[in-house]
Amino acid sequence: MPGIFGGVGCPPALYEALRADFAATYGKSEAVHTAGGMLGGHAFGSRSALHVAPGGGHFAVDGELSIYRLAEDFARGDAPCFYRLRSGELDLEPTCKGNVAAIDPRSGAWHLATEWTGSFPLYYCVVDGGLLFSSRLRPLARITGASVDLIGILEVLERYWTLEGRTHFKDVRRLLPGQVLRYEPAGGRLSVRETSGLWASASPGETDGNRDVVEQAWSTLGGAVRRSLPAPGRHAVMMSGGWDSRTLFAAMLEQVGPDRLLAYTHGDLGSRELGLVERICRWAEVALHREPLGEAIYDLGALERGFARVENVLFPHWHRAGAVLGEAGVSSVSAGVYGEVLGGHYGPSMVLGGTRKMAAVAAGLLGRSVGSANGHHAARDFLFTRRAAKPWYLAPAAWDGVPDPAASVNADIEAALRRLEHRGVATGDELVEAFVTEQRGTQYINAQLLSCRADVDVALPYTDRELLALSTRIPVKTKIHNTLNRAMLGRHVPALLRFRCAATLVPAGAPVIAQELSRLVRRQMDDYRWRLYFATRGRVGPPRFGWGNFEFLRSGRVLNAIADDLRAELWDRRAIRQRISDVTRLENGGSVHRLSFQLMRIYTVDLMVRSAPALAASVAG
Repeated sequence: MPGIFGGVGCPPALYEALRADFAATYGKSEAVHTAGGMLGGHAFGSRSALHVAPGGGHFAVDGELSIYRLAEDFARGDAPCFYRLRSGELDLEPTCKGNVAAIDPRSGAWHLATEWTGSFPLYYCVVDGGLLFSSRLRPLARITGASVDLIGILEVLERYWTLEGRTHFKDVRRLLPGQVLRYEPAGGRLSVRETSGLWASASPGETDGNRDVVEQAWSTLGGAVRRSLPAPGRHAVMMSGGWDSRTLFAAMLEQVGPDRLLAYTHGDLGSRELGLVERICRWAEVALHREPLGEAIYDLGALERGFARVENVLFPHWHRAGAVLGEAGVSSVSAGVYGEVLGGHYGPSMVLGGTRKMAAVAAGLLGRSVGSANGHHAARDFLFTRRAAKPWYLAPAAWDGVPDPAASVNADIEAALRRLEHRGVATGDELVEAFVTEQRGTQYINAQLLSCRADVDVALPYTDRELLALSTRIPVKTKIHNTLNRAMLGRHVPALLRFRCAATLVPAGAPVIAQELSRLVRRQMDDYRWRLYFATRGRVGPPRFGWGNFEFLRSGRVLNAIADDLRAELWDRRAIRQRISDVTRLENGGSVHRLSFQLMRIYTVDLMVRSAPALAASVAG
């Protein structure tokens, strides 16, 4: 994965250790001693992460494909700046799709900035009064000897993300979406400033009243694709049977053309969903690569290599996609991540379950909100943790070392919500959507595409600031369940509405009520087939509606190999092995897919903290 690193005011050996780690991981890295410190980075191929600004002062970039062209053109004086230094403060321009580390040539101040989604991680810590930073967390923690943060680890394991800048390690922080850090070496002063205006740049529901919102959204999405894919070459798009990838595919088809596109899908090659993707690509005359799932994607050596580059192994099949697409020579790969905002998925229905979830969906389809009329209370009602029981896989000593887990996590949720409220986000729907996007979207769903970045550049059209600004001004209840997506395709690419979606049994152009009823029917068919599969001990095959057939894991070989490689003191290894034994037996009716996903979260944390010098002490409390 490309990235940046550096520091100032610290012992020089720390900079050299970061540089050596980047070089060892990627085979090369760029670095320069400047302004009393070191600034460095890595980019794919002939691209460069490190430059000198026209007015002087080094800067480094890390982000989607477009940022490297922008940085190169800006450094040569051939393009407008994509960041600005005004009155001693740095601000990113809307065109900047990533992170920037820049040195002010006048004041000598160092600035670290994340764009408004925080899609690309950037971590920092203070060492001996100096600043040290890196796109990758593990080397930063290892070099500084940071001890583990059990609350951060619990958040990752149970919620899939950390909250309010917390990481797996104490005293190492992650810059949040839209934050800009300023460090003054002369006085050792560090400050963090908020810049994002998303969900607060206009009154809730306010859009350009002079324009049709459907046309405005389609035009803005097209512009986002053009800005994300400025370079010639072939570009890949990850395809599924869902709305987010289908809408992006339609926009890329219009802006790039079928000859420059390569569609990629993975999973059960005989499934209904992959057949649907194949029919869509055949209609569009776009080449399609279909990659099967299998034990090979869980090779421990490949997982370690992937983790060293992108620091997650949650989605091994996406790591495989990056390797295949890198070998294919594509310039970048895109996916539907963050399309959930435009599709209305990240409202209250995302964080609720059971009858409350059904009520939230029904209310949205009727154009209403759910929960308290007071947005402050509604968001907390939806998001706060009610209880915290010891996870089955965690060692008792590790759990005992977590101080009041529910209260600790809720304190982080409260801080995250207060940050959004301070920005000006007001209603319950918008607070939930902003919270879910900046946590779940940025750290969890986005990890799918970032997994590809171990081998190939990525492009994220849905994170375009103009598009997100529009998407976040449209109320959740107006866009829920892809209402806007359906309208855009119906007007501009109606042929795509003739194809069903993966989760439904009727064409995508059918009324929403028909979509939802067929979704329930399909789920019942799935459940019935699973019951039959388990009752017959596999003589009747499992359902094959969706892409994700992970039954090849039922032998237990892969799951036990992962369990055997766990090294941190955090785990109840006996419980993990027993769970694998129970779930892999057909007569018990357990889901190996669900268990494998849990194990990959555990393994990701293990790879991150296994070499932490203070791990044993932290677990001991």
